[in-house]
Amino acid sequence: MTITSIMSRGEPIVRPRAARLAGDVRRAQIITAACQFFAENGFSGPTRDLAASIGVTQALLYRYFDSKTDLIDAVFAEVFREHWSVGALERFEASAGAPMVDRVAEVYGHMLPRMTPTATRLFFRAGLDAYAEPIYRSASKSLPLWNAMLAEWRREEGLPTLAGKPMLEGERMLMIALHNAMTMIRVREHVFRTPRWLSDADEIRQISETQDAGIRVVLRRLHAGEASERRCAIAHNPSLEAA
Repeated sequence: MTITSIMSRGEPIVRPRAARLAGDVRRAQIITAACQFFAENGFSGPTRDLAASIGVTQALLYRYFDSKTDLIDAVFAEVFREHWSVGALERFEASAGAPMVDRVAEVYGHMLPRMTPTATRLFFRAGLDAYAEPIYRSASKSLPLWNAMLAEWRREEGLPTLAGKPMLEGERMLMIALHNAMTMIRVREHVFRTPRWLSDADEIRQISETQDAGIRVVLRRLHAGEASERRCAIAHNPSLEAA
């Protein structure tokens, strides 16, 4: 890093200036810094402040990104490069025959450690700043796992297969509620920063037991026609409302 001196009221001000880097290296540096910057400041944070934190000019940022939206898209592309759901479906399928409580706990015990503080805060910021697209993309990555779990719960409860009766709206909400209950472990830790008294394993297990019992009750009601028509409507867009 080099030093640039300018005069202000007769006194020199020394500012750090980032060293020259190759284009792909500089772009990667900007994305890495932007992940942290937007996680801490939200997506309304000025790009000039982001540039200053790296030691480059705002104009340089826009040599690599056409707009702030383009930069935000690159940030989420980095987050999705190794999404926390990678390998989760395979783990669930490999545990076939075990109790559902154990299988759900195993899957989320694998997923939650992959939710880093920066990634967790970025997704929370996305919701607060009405930047919905990454939330939809993340949910679409989790959907195959949700389908597999729901299919197993239906099988154990003697209900129709998903091939015979597609996911109901009420079922979609059950899967989202399960996922949100699990991810709130990380939100409380990385966003709210509240004290935790249970280990990941204990908390995941407790949520698995609670959700398993409740999901079975509601599934039977949904398929028995006891729920409202709205809750039993086929979910046309099951990728919404969860990270």
